[in-house]
This record gives sequence, C-alpha cells and structure tokens, in this order.
Amino acid sequence: MKKTYILGNWKSNKTREEARGWYSAFVKAMPPNAPDCTVIICPSFHHLPVFVNPPFALGVQDLSPFSEGAYTGEIAAKMVSGDVQYALLGHSERRTNFGETDALISKKVERAIETGITPVVCVSSLEQASALRGLVPAFEKTGLLLYEPLSAIGSGNADTPENAGAKAKEIREILPVPVLYGGSVTPDNVKGFMENEHLSGVGVGGASLDAGKFSHLIAAAR
Repeated sequence: MKKTYILGNWKSNKTREEARGWYSAFVKAMPPNAPDCTVIICPSFHHLPVFVNPPFALGVQDLSPFSEGAYTGEIAAKMVSGDVQYALLGHSERRTNFGETDALISKKVERAIETGITPVVCVSSLEQASALRGLVPAFEKTGLLLYEPLSAIGSGNADTPENAGAKAKEIREILPVPVLYGGSVTPDNVKGFMENEHLSGVGVGGASLDAGKFSHLIAAAR
C-alpha cells in the first residue's frame, strides 16, 4: 500500500481568529485518520500558535534560504523546526510574484533538510525537477515533489488524473521521489488523483480554506 499525502495550502488567507474557528470546526469534522495517508496543513507563520496538538501534520509555506542571522524579515528553518514537519517550497506563485529561482529554492530545500523538516517542492516542468538533482541523495531520501501545471492553479480547471499521472511518471524518472498533484483539487475530483498509480497525493488550495469542505475532500479521497 503506497503512502499518500493530502496537503492544504492556505496561502495568504485568514485572520488569527478565523484560523481558530477553522481549527475548531475541522477537528470536529475531520474523518478518522487513514494509516497510509498523511494530512498536512500549511497556514501562514502567523497562525502556527493556533494549532496546539493538531491531529494532522503542520507545514509552512516558505523558508529562508539562510540559516539564523542578520536577515531581517526572514524565517529561518531552525525557528520553526520544532513546530512543523513539512515546508512547501518553490510554489509557482512565489516563482512568478517574487522571482524565486531554482538556485534559491535549492538553498531553501537544503536548510529544511538540515533541520529535519521535510521539503515539499513545487514544480511545473521537467526542467524544474531536474534542477533539484544536485541535492540527491539528501532530497531523494526525504523530499516530496508537488506537480502543479500553471493552467490549473486557481483556475477551477484541474488537469486529468491521467495527464497528471503521466507527468508524474516522467518526473520520477528524473528524481525518484513521491509526486503529488496540485491545481484546482476538489472533493469531486480528488479520488481520481489519489488512485492514480504514479501519484502519491494532492495539494489543495481553495478547498482547504473551508473546514467542512476540506474534511469532505479527505473523506472522498479514500
């Protein structure tokens, strides 16, 4: 039985109070944990104190490429290593809006691995996956990839499980790590992605912001 992941990325959403409300509602609605599936929530750094003893894994949406030091405004991996288990890195929105390069993302991956945080690196092409090969064997032993076709992100137009699985297969020939699919995943289409032999789970954006909808998605994935 393959290990699978359902990762919820909140992006820049919710006040602290809204996060508390979501957490309370989700704990009540969350389906029983499947032993082969890890649920991960990636809120903003600001929300991390809300999640006390959560029945799921926690992740951050970014990390500094630097270690601790004089880097004003940056969140070093060591600062959150005791609070989170995963770090979502290299999301296409950060590549597009903040000019993040493969070289910069690789440094962030290294910082995560150094502190025992599992990096989940977003890629939209085979070239971006190839850029991570220099981190092998460290990344190959611990990392995850999240394939996100640009046409599907926030558009409501998800790729098909067949297309996403075929791309994941190509990516794994370059870098043999588990590959998740991200882009307009909903309760209605999640099962197809979860059942594809080449995919190891999904990354969820908008559907993770509503506690009821996200719990429904998790149930539908099984």
